[in-house]
Amino acid sequence: MDKRTIMAVVIAAVILFGYQFYISNRYPDAYNTVPAEPKTTDVIGRMPAERSGASPIRADYAAEAISQNYDVTPGKTTTIETDKYVVTLSNVGGCIKSISLKEYPPPGKDEAFKLVDIELPEEGIFNLDGFDTPHISRLRYQATEERNKVVFRGETSTGLQIVKKYIFHNLSYHIELEIYIFNPTMQPVYAEYSIVAGSNIDIPTRLDRRYAQLVSHVSGKARRDNGKKGEGVTVEGTVNYAGLQNKYFSVITKPSAPTKGLVLSETKDNNILSSIKLSKFRVDPNTGTSHSYLLFAGPTKKEFLKPYELQEALSYGFFGGISQILVSGLALFHRVFRNWGVSIILLSALVNLALFPLSRKSYESMKKMQEIQPHMEKLRSEHKDNPNKLNKEMMALYKTYNVNPMGGCLPLFLQIPVFIALYQGLMRSIELRGAHFLWIKDLSMPDGVPLPFSLPAIGSSVNILPILMAVAMVFQQKMSTKKGGEESPQAKQQRQMMVLMPVMFLFIMYSFPSGLVLYWLTNTVLTMFEQRVIMHR
Repeated sequence: MDKRTIMAVVIAAVILFGYQFYISNRYPDAYNTVPAEPKTTDVIGRMPAERSGASPIRADYAAEAISQNYDVTPGKTTTIETDKYVVTLSNVGGCIKSISLKEYPPPGKDEAFKLVDIELPEEGIFNLDGFDTPHISRLRYQATEERNKVVFRGETSTGLQIVKKYIFHNLSYHIELEIYIFNPTMQPVYAEYSIVAGSNIDIPTRLDRRYAQLVSHVSGKARRDNGKKGEGVTVEGTVNYAGLQNKYFSVITKPSAPTKGLVLSETKDNNILSSIKLSKFRVDPNTGTSHSYLLFAGPTKKEFLKPYELQEALSYGFFGGISQILVSGLALFHRVFRNWGVSIILLSALVNLALFPLSRKSYESMKKMQEIQPHMEKLRSEHKDNPNKLNKEMMALYKTYNVNPMGGCLPLFLQIPVFIALYQGLMRSIELRGAHFLWIKDLSMPDGVPLPFSLPAIGSSVNILPILMAVAMVFQQKMSTKKGGEESPQAKQQRQMMVLMPVMFLFIMYSFPSGLVLYWLTNTVLTMFEQRVIMHR
């Protein structure tokens, strides 16, 4: 493997994995879970209505309440359970306090997965702000229940009466909200407000922080943004949808009322939040108006998003089309072999086979470069003081032996889109979450094997797959090194780089999901055998 080829691989590695070092380290490496819920029923079930909240009041929240003179005593909650989710609503703000998905338990646990868990009422999903009413987000509504509905009734300081009706569906991942605004006065009222579209989505690990983002569709353009500090950043325009995504799930609100923009911000707990701003509207005397919203809270999968026209919220990046093809291939292998680890190995083999013509050209070019190395070293020695002459002689040498010095790099660069697409596809495949393979308990997490002792900088477990991958890379590079003869300075530099690369990959991929490392290990082993066949043919 010549210097240019090594540099190409290094650049590819940086493109693929380098940005992982910029992830936030503000989130603990733990899943947030809720107690196991009772078995599902054929109809929408309800937990006891208006239970007193048991969460302690945050000290900073209480201090602010004293200074602003508003009530922070725990409100009453209502819990609704369907076959898909468990939703807790609070009468403080008449908003959604938590959402737990029953069909996607945390890996290794038999309980609902808490997708959203919100402490402060002003951050609750579907809470309102505006109406020229101070602290309306802490407004205490009167709650009533019907068969598949929860209704909250409240009144603003300007006299407007607000009714918020939640409608739940037993077999789908969406919740409907209808807001009725009635003006009982004798004067017309002009009002405007904003509504929380998504808040405090679960971010289980520091690595997953890279995939937590605000997703929206504003003025005909899909957007993806990271949370901003402070008061937030406003994006003007008509909002088709807005919400949050983590690695595998989405919480997205789709309004049907006239909108004028959205606000992107961070919560007080350093999570992320998005709010939709509505256009100013008029409510005539003794009349009312209504606005409706749809909330999707579930897996970020095309088949779940498409019925609500939210499929643009699913993105695998610049090479998303290739990613979807590869993920479809992975699912096809799983339908046959019923194991995601085996499916990843077979997908790696299929991709390797499809790219074999490019790999063959690369290795053949490398072989030719190795064969003319003695001539190149001789020219460097003869013209070391005349760079222009050296370059001319080198070009003549390449022409004489029909060698393209970039021949080993170009095929590798052509493979980079495929590797990036597969990387994005595997990183966002919810199917790997909790999937077992050999000693691996969760292909979406590192394959930590417990140790009877603790090691500095490693801890009480060690990840085996990245170590195997680094060893395989060492053997691969030894095979590509031409043996015999005196070692030139260029060869020494090349050997140093070849030692550095496995170490670099080990460091970068040590905490990566084991499904990704399994793919890279399989690809490295297959490439090693291909290289042996081609280079020694």
